[in-house]
Amino acid sequence: MRVPVRWLSDYVDLEVEADAVARLADRLTLAGLEVEAIERVENVQGLVVGRVATCVPHPDSDHLSLCTVDVGSETLDIVCGASNVRADLFVAVARIGAELPGGFRIEKRKVRGRVSCGMICSKQELGLEARSDGIWILDPELGLTVGTDLASLLEFDDWVLDIKVTSNRPDCASIFGVAREVAALLDRPLRALDAAVVEDDRPTDAVVRVAVENAEDTPRYAARVVDGVRIGPSPLRLQHRLLKAGMRPLANLIDATNLAMLELGHPLHPFDAQALTGEIGVRRARPGETFLTLDGVERKLDAKSLLITDADRPIALAGVMGGRASEISAATTRVVLEIAVFDHDVIRQSSRAVGLRSEASQRFERGLSPEGVPFAAARAVWWIQTLCGGRALAGLVDHYPKPQTARTLRLRPNHAAALLGVAVDAELAAGLLRRLEIGARVERGEVVADIPAFRRDLEREADLIEEVGRIHGYDRLVSVPPLVTTRVGRKNPTERGKDRVRDVLTALGLDEAVTDGFDKRGWREALGESDADLVKVRNPMAATQAHLRGSLLPGLLGAVETNLYRGVDGGMLFELGRAFSQAHGERDLVAGALFGRTGLPLAGKERVSFALARGILERAFEALRLDGVVVDALGVPSYLHPGRAARLVRTGEPIGVLGEIHPDLLDRFAMPTAVVLFEFPLTPLVAHLEAPVRYEAPPQHPAARRDLSLSVPARVEEARVRGAISAEPLVQSALLYDVYVGDQVGAERKSLTYEISLREADRTLTEAEISGAVERIAARLAEFDVHVRSA
Repeated sequence: MRVPVRWLSDYVDLEVEADAVARLADRLTLAGLEVEAIERVENVQGLVVGRVATCVPHPDSDHLSLCTVDVGSETLDIVCGASNVRADLFVAVARIGAELPGGFRIEKRKVRGRVSCGMICSKQELGLEARSDGIWILDPELGLTVGTDLASLLEFDDWVLDIKVTSNRPDCASIFGVAREVAALLDRPLRALDAAVVEDDRPTDAVVRVAVENAEDTPRYAARVVDGVRIGPSPLRLQHRLLKAGMRPLANLIDATNLAMLELGHPLHPFDAQALTGEIGVRRARPGETFLTLDGVERKLDAKSLLITDADRPIALAGVMGGRASEISAATTRVVLEIAVFDHDVIRQSSRAVGLRSEASQRFERGLSPEGVPFAAARAVWWIQTLCGGRALAGLVDHYPKPQTARTLRLRPNHAAALLGVAVDAELAAGLLRRLEIGARVERGEVVADIPAFRRDLEREADLIEEVGRIHGYDRLVSVPPLVTTRVGRKNPTERGKDRVRDVLTALGLDEAVTDGFDKRGWREALGESDADLVKVRNPMAATQAHLRGSLLPGLLGAVETNLYRGVDGGMLFELGRAFSQAHGERDLVAGALFGRTGLPLAGKERVSFALARGILERAFEALRLDGVVVDALGVPSYLHPGRAARLVRTGEPIGVLGEIHPDLLDRFAMPTAVVLFEFPLTPLVAHLEAPVRYEAPPQHPAARRDLSLSVPARVEEARVRGAISAEPLVQSALLYDVYVGDQVGAERKSLTYEISLREADRTLTEAEISGAVERIAARLAEFDVHVRSA
């Protein structure tokens, strides 16, 4: 918010000089009203009111004019390049020696052979606006006298504070609200605003009727009527104030409402009463309804938009902008002034729905107190009568079905001391709060504060304590180091388990990937995941963030696709992250995607495969002390290759999937290489990591080794064969080191060769015991048509 210091000084005594303004800015910033910039409004000297006596084209130029300008004491010859200059205009003239903003000094000079003894100025050249299309034409109705020092009618030599007002302080989105803060911080008197109104005997409710559709949308709606106004220009000093505050002066009546809004932070809107024909209503827009706003744009509305109507005809977009149908014109003599409070969420939605933000909507969006309506109405009418004349009809038409109740808070000095770190005196705290116009008194050693309606941010004791600290000055509080006993922290078991999984997979050659937590629709649909199971984001930032991810695999496949597109020839990725679903809620998963070359040292050009991925996982399970994991080819997801995929099962329960992606999906996404995927819940992988480790002494007796060459039906899984061998109590390990498929064993069979290690802890096995063990193994294998070829 832009706050001119000279305007601020109308309400509290201030010095308008560089050092004092800098100190004020620092004090405001320390108190929570951050001053983001200080803008200098430079003084102007040698600027007078002039009248263009004659204006003829320059004989040697197609765009210059030769003007004679009466400045009272003399007539000046001036060469002017503005397209809007003509005779009989009142203009701003910089005489020889004048100093304009930016250090520009006016001197006599020749322009295309003609001497120019001054300059007819634009608002841009005087620092009154960013860009001007021509010279500044002074309104004759201002009654300016030729030769008058124009700078004395404006308000140069000023500073503008650009203050960042937080969303919880709508009271500070106003000049007077900032003045209240300044007065409290500097402990200086705050001058009251004049709201005396000249009223007629006729009541307002005899002329205006109001109907509000929904009191939740519009907690309070009031109106006043001012009769006999005269439309014209505002005094130059007030126009300059509006410009410095970031608003464009239009006409005295519009300027009066803008001055009241900037002063109090409460937007108001004037309607031409002659353009109104019926009851003023407040309702939501109907689907497909359109409205022509003051800026000349026809806007399409929906049910999010809140309208002000006249006999059900839209005349304003509530809290945002008025309409052309009831705008103020030079012929306006009676005005209906709207002073309302709208729900801040409704105004925010309405503003976004039509793509329009205004000074009014920004203030309504912060949330205003309905209790401030009567005073805002009176002050606005005071401005209208000051600038436009007229008489106000008596009273307000006021729709206020649910008046707010006053709030009271208590501040306990011991609690304030605990939060601020210094002792707090109750009388001192009450005095600081009274500076902010908070009714405060001391009762039984505690401060009792009556919260004014404009301080909607004060809701609890801590808020009052913060006010005491702000006004006293945080920089004046004594710094005390905290007395904290430091203790060595430790991660919880789940986080330690995640670290262990990361370490193991990284050691096996995989690289960790981190993808975002949102659903990847294309890959998710390819993997056959249902929309219904996804968790929907209530207010997504983008269309691609409408759902949270239900699996890590779509994100990893997207990463693989990106790497392949950029020419990466392979890699082995894993991710450890959280997924969300309607069925399972939140859960931590571990997933991997291996593609192209492995990238492992000394592995050459080896490419990833189902067997390689399975070997990596077996070593990972071993490192994580997860035993008993077996392969099951049944129930494999349809997105995996039917012959190179499996479920991994432990104690009869599936714990994850592993397999190459289906060739049809590779073709669909134009992926030139096989991709192997795996995904597991985190919990079963890390559940045993916290259990005590059991150590055994190295065996004292040697193991006996035998090679078993087996003839196995092709349909029998290797895991079943290994299980039958390992069921023998004397077998310590079984190593598969040869697989043969060919004519020598027949089309329906395969040959598997194992090295089995047999051991007994307390003695060396005899040949008879070894032979007996082999015979028992052969008997178990024979149950599913597996025969020992040699042993």
